[in-house]
Amino acid sequence: HLSCPRTHVPCRDGTECVAQEYMCDGEKDCGDGSDEDGCAQLCDTPGLPAPCQGHEYPCGLGTCLNASLVCDGRQDCADGSDEGGNCSVPCQRSCARLCYPSPQGPPLSPQRCWCDPGYRLTEDGLSCMDIDECTEQGEGACSQTCLNAPGSYSCGCLPGYLLEPDGRVCKLTGPEPMLLVAVQSEVLSYGLRSGREELLLATDKDRVIFSLDYDLVERKVFWMDLATESIRWQDLDSGKKGTLVKGVRSDCIAVDWLGRNLYWTDGHVLATRLGAAWRGIPEYTVVMDGDLDQPHSLVLQPLAGVLYWSEVGRHPRLMEATMDGSWRHVLLAQGLGWPTALALDLPTWRIFWLDEKLGSIGSARLDGTSVKILQLGWVRSPFAAAVCEGQLYWSAMAAWSVQQVDKTSGKNRTVLLKRHGQPHGLLVRSWGSPKSCYASRTNGCAKSNGGCAQLCLPNP
Repeated sequence: HLSCPRTHVPCRDGTECVAQEYMCDGEKDCGDGSDEDGCAQLCDTPGLPAPCQGHEYPCGLGTCLNASLVCDGRQDCADGSDEGGNCSVPCQRSCARLCYPSPQGPPLSPQRCWCDPGYRLTEDGLSCMDIDECTEQGEGACSQTCLNAPGSYSCGCLPGYLLEPDGRVCKLTGPEPMLLVAVQSEVLSYGLRSGREELLLATDKDRVIFSLDYDLVERKVFWMDLATESIRWQDLDSGKKGTLVKGVRSDCIAVDWLGRNLYWTDGHVLATRLGAAWRGIPEYTVVMDGDLDQPHSLVLQPLAGVLYWSEVGRHPRLMEATMDGSWRHVLLAQGLGWPTALALDLPTWRIFWLDEKLGSIGSARLDGTSVKILQLGWVRSPFAAAVCEGQLYWSAMAAWSVQQVDKTSGKNRTVLLKRHGQPHGLLVRSWGSPKSCYASRTNGCAKSNGGCAQLCLPNP
């Protein structure tokens, strides 16, 4: 028997599970289409479409009609249910807002109270209460910030973003955001608006660029070179190259562009200065080395001085810590199999992950609450992930491709890039100047290296 997670429901043929959000959304997700059957007769069930709103009349075939058109002498419902019956009985109820005759009416009454758009009837059937769309619709209301108002709501965007004409979606302003992808010995740039591809840098053919990250201050790309077991870099303006540190074999590196450090996982969490140069002696420090259960993916939040990482050992979990390792906290320890790819979405204050073992995409707020898991059978061999606007991007090693999907619903999966070689490191590079962020920084190493002679690790 098919066993579905509590957030999913089984298809009628018993061959697969689909998320509750996919039920009656107008798109057939079950192979047998059973997720869209009988939707016109559905009631207000969690995870399914809500019934008609407080200012609407439910026609018999599942459609909704504005209450002002009921009992107006003209049939607007396809089944004619909005006319006849008790329409001739005058409205005498003590409604707080509007009262209309009703063909059927509630029990013992041929009239019904109605509310303006953005309100719903309370239990007494007379009063109206505001609908908090920001709470009820959650992420579906606005892509970034949501402000509820009496009878309505409005969406807003963070600095550097512009609200689209639909009044809901925020888009980055300025030049086109670019996706940087490591494929074998090359780093490619892919325009997320234009789809334009460009070769950004290439190393020797016998080398593999594994994990990578980008320093948006000095415009340098850093990457893990497996063949030489070293972390290398290249300046995108001058083309100059260099080696940061040797004797390293890491699944993930991450740049703190504000504190000017680079972190990586190698059984431990380690760090070195971005300006370090290899002189034959390792110049790095161990940030965390105890109670780590196979640390894997690593992402940074430089403005807050916080890092996040996944552990894929016997007890998979998502962790957070200050960048100096002095404070450590379990962010999430349930519902995880092998979370191999992490990505931060700071505009919505969420962390995303792809789980190779469970075949799922998950996300949670940065305080560990509001966990959402989408069980998707096609999640295979994810290596790295990134979020930009409404999309989640990741490198799928087994499929030799880079793919994208709607970050909220898990739908509209698309292959962006497919090459003869496995993709590994991946990130989104936007062109916003980091200088605008300095005024609100909490990274103690941002100014004068925190007063340190060598390595400064932030402790917010």
